[in-house]
Amino acid sequence: MRYRTDYSAALLASPPAVIDIAGWRLHYQAYSTRQRDSRPPVLMLGGAFQSFRSFAAEVDELLAEHPVILLDLPSQGGNLQLAPELGLEQLADLIAAFAEQLQLPPLMPIGLSYGSALAALFAARHPQRCARLLLAGITAFGRPGARRMLEEGLALLDEGRNGEFAQGALSGLLNPLQLQETGVSPVFRKALLRQIQRLSPIEVERYRQNSRRLLAFDGFSQHPPCPTLVLAGEHDHFTQPWEHAHFAAACAQADCVLIHHADHLAQFERREACAALYRPFLGGRALPARSPGSTRLQAEHLLKLEKRCEPRLAPRQRQAQLQHAEGWQWTVELSELGFFGGLLQGDLPGDLPMRGWRLQCADLPSQPVLPLRCDDQGLAFVFPHTDAEASQALAARIHPAPLPTAACA
Repeated sequence: MRYRTDYSAALLASPPAVIDIAGWRLHYQAYSTRQRDSRPPVLMLGGAFQSFRSFAAEVDELLAEHPVILLDLPSQGGNLQLAPELGLEQLADLIAAFAEQLQLPPLMPIGLSYGSALAALFAARHPQRCARLLLAGITAFGRPGARRMLEEGLALLDEGRNGEFAQGALSGLLNPLQLQETGVSPVFRKALLRQIQRLSPIEVERYRQNSRRLLAFDGFSQHPPCPTLVLAGEHDHFTQPWEHAHFAAACAQADCVLIHHADHLAQFERREACAALYRPFLGGRALPARSPGSTRLQAEHLLKLEKRCEPRLAPRQRQAQLQHAEGWQWTVELSELGFFGGLLQGDLPGDLPMRGWRLQCADLPSQPVLPLRCDDQGLAFVFPHTDAEASQALAARIHPAPLPTAACA
C-alpha cells in the first residue's frame, strides 16, 4: 500500500482510488504521514447517507498516530455499483479480499451504523486480519420495531412517497425528543431531511438493497474475538443502548460505553467524548477509568440494561379510534402511550393488515401506526413518524415541555 501524505479535508471530495475484486469495484482513499507504513491502519466504514467527507474531523485527528483508509464497498457511500446478490457476509469478505490484495497489516475498523454490521462481520469472519474493532450504532436488527420501520420505509419508497420516507428516516437517526440534550441544530436537521428527500433514483435503489441486506441478516453466529469498543448514544432509539450492550457481552474482549447527550449519531454529536475513548483504544492503551461525557458499563451490567427507551404511561384519555385506509374502524382503549409506540385493547380481528393504519386519540391529529403483535395483552404498535405535523403534536403531548417546530420539521 502506498499512502498519500498530503491529506487535507478538500481531498475527501476528490475521485477515489478504485480496486477491482472479482468484478466488484471498491473505492478507497488512504492517508498517512509516510508513504510506506507498516502500522495497523484505521479503516473507516460509514453508514447510510454518509460519504468520505463525513469523516474529515476523524481523519485529521487519527492521522497523528495511525494510517487511515476510507473504504466504500459496492452500494455504499460514493460507490454507485449495485450489488443486490451480495449479503452482509459477502460484503464483509470483500473487506478481507481488499486487505489481502493490498497486502495490508491487520486492520482497525471503525464501523458506524450500517458500517458497524460490516465491520463486526469482517472481524468475526476474518480474525487474523483484524487487530482492533470500534463500533457505534451496532445491531443485528432482530428487534421487531426496528425491522418494521425498515420495512415501512421500503414500502413507502416503492409507492413513491419519498417525503414520508424521509421524515421517518430522519426521526430514526435523530431522536426528536432529545434535540436539546443532543444539541442537534435545526439547520443540521433540515439539511439532513433535504438530503434524504432528494435521493437520486440510484441512491434510492442502493438504500433498498442495503436495507434488504439488514432484514435478511439472521444475526451473528460468531462474534469478534479481537479487542472491541462499542459506543452507544444514551438516547439512541433506533439501535438502542441495550442492543449495544448485548453485542458487547457476546464478544470475547469488549467494552461498552454510553455516550451522554447523544443518539444514533454519537460520533458526530459528541466528538470529543468519543475521541477521548477511541484515541487510547486504537493506540492499544487502557481506557480511562473515568472519561468526561461517557459512562463505561461494567461487565455484570451488560445484560441488565432497560430495553424500553422511553416510559410508556397510561394516557389521560384512553378511548381512541383505530382506522384503516380501507374504511374499517374500531373503538379501542389505550393502556400505554409513548412517542415511539404504545399498547391498545379492542375487539380486533386476528389477521390485521400490516399497513394502512392510523390512530385517532383525544384531540391529537391522526397518527400513522404500524402493528407489531396482537396477543392477550393487546395490540402493540410503533409510530413510524412519517407525518411531521402529527409527530410534532404527539411530541408536545408526551414531552414535559413542547418541542420547537424544528424538532419534527
